Amino acid sequence: MRNKGMKTDHRHAELVFGLVYGVGTEPDKIVRTLEDYLKQFDYMPRLFRISDYLRSLDLGIEFDDESPVELMHALMNAGDEARRRTQSDNILAVSAANDVLDKRTLDEHGEPVASFNVAQIVRSMKRPEEVALLRTLYRPGFFLIGIASDDDEQELFLTNRRGLTKEEALGVIERDRDDQKIHGQRTRDTFYLSDVFLELRESKYESQLKRFLELVFGRPFITPTKEENAMFMAYASAARSSQLGRQVGAAIATPDGAVIGVGFNEVPSRYARAYCEEDSDDHRDHKVGKDSNYESRKKITESIVRGLDGKILDKLNAEQIIMATLQHIGTPQPELAHHANAILDELEQQKVTTNPAEVRQLIDGSDLRDVTEFGRAVHAEMDAIMTCARLGIATKGKHLYTTTFPCHNCTRHIIAAGISKVIYIEPYPKSKAEALHSDAICFDENEAKESGKIPFVPFVGVGPRRYLDLFSSQLTTGIAPELKDRDGKPIQWKRQSHRGPKVPMEPYSYLEREQKALDENKAKLALLTKSEES
Repeated sequence: MRNKGMKTDHRHAELVFGLVYGVGTEPDKIVRTLEDYLKQFDYMPRLFRISDYLRSLDLGIEFDDESPVELMHALMNAGDEARRRTQSDNILAVSAANDVLDKRTLDEHGEPVASFNVAQIVRSMKRPEEVALLRTLYRPGFFLIGIASDDDEQELFLTNRRGLTKEEALGVIERDRDDQKIHGQRTRDTFYLSDVFLELRESKYESQLKRFLELVFGRPFITPTKEENAMFMAYASAARSSQLGRQVGAAIATPDGAVIGVGFNEVPSRYARAYCEEDSDDHRDHKVGKDSNYESRKKITESIVRGLDGKILDKLNAEQIIMATLQHIGTPQPELAHHANAILDELEQQKVTTNPAEVRQLIDGSDLRDVTEFGRAVHAEMDAIMTCARLGIATKGKHLYTTTFPCHNCTRHIIAAGISKVIYIEPYPKSKAEALHSDAICFDENEAKESGKIPFVPFVGVGPRRYLDLFSSQLTTGIAPELKDRDGKPIQWKRQSHRGPKVPMEPYSYLEREQKALDENKAKLALLTKSEES
């Protein structure tokens, strides 16, 4: 068994950090700060840059360092090509793991061993599949760091510092955020998977990163901020949803952080609440067996297609009309078929459809797919507001936390309920909130103070998925923090004398961990099978 005799050393357990950020974000100073802090914990940082790796590959792509915009697109093209060629959307994370493995030392049997007091840093991640792989490989020892910056900050950096035009900047930002190609970048979808969210502006990331690493290394008495606690309540509420699309949770809190109501997206019942697991007459969507919003959109599409019946040219009708027209203008009979086919080919080249099935697909792929009005579920934000209404709790002036950016339907109710601030994690591109309610909402707190509008701002802090790992002092796994000394006084924690990562990564597979536990306890097990006489 590999590394069978290895001693587990939690104090020096290896760590892996992934970074995710949008193009136009300046990560270098955050990486330097991360490296400096890690050294204070006696950890050596090792950086793997995916962009450098892509440039080293033979992908048939040229990199023009003289043109910033061409270089950005070339790097994106290289990532797309690597994923396309391998038909694997996590291949760049595989490459990062391979780099880590190549740098490991070998034992006397030629097997790689764990690198103690080492922190691997992977920058930057662009696909959710990459995150999933590294979490599978490194489990609790992997942390994803999201660097938040809004569109205006990214555009300003690209235009002022990189010399792009506004149109070029917006183009690369949109492509990086959500490329529509099959193997394209999905930075937006990757970002919301982060374990901690940092702010780039005003160097706030320094104190945020310091606090995060101290949590990772088990510093006691760091407790959640009011934002972290409220978002965790929203995240926990989301787990109650059985919706076919996604689980969303919301929480409403006072500006001081007292949570007064929670909600989740689910079908409402006659019991003045959503259906739940215990209801004998459960009529949630998975019980009914269909998504009413999807079914309604499908019916609308079919009604449009029926309305176009006889008005859509199929190939046979198009050919007959073209032939008749050519005859009318005096085209010689021997040339009719040749000219007709040439016109039909040109129509096809111009993407002019003569296929009713394609018309149906075009309608299905239009903005109609963003319609959410026909779903049976109450959305999480609305559910949280209704919870407060049922309990007679005022929502005016309160803050709303949601795991996903509110849709336009929820936004109108948020405005009407008097909510004064919205904090979200996951962006929701289908939302028409800004287009429909720009008079009442904005996306910057400074603008909100000047205009009186309601700010919708991204969440900053420890993400809810690692909330218990980093804040709980009664872990089911990992190392519980020491809170007091022998005299009952609060422990004096120091970076140089930390006990190691709070939730350390074990350098074994579960089979190896089983074997290790048996080896270490073999003598004790033998005692249970011996008789006292012997």
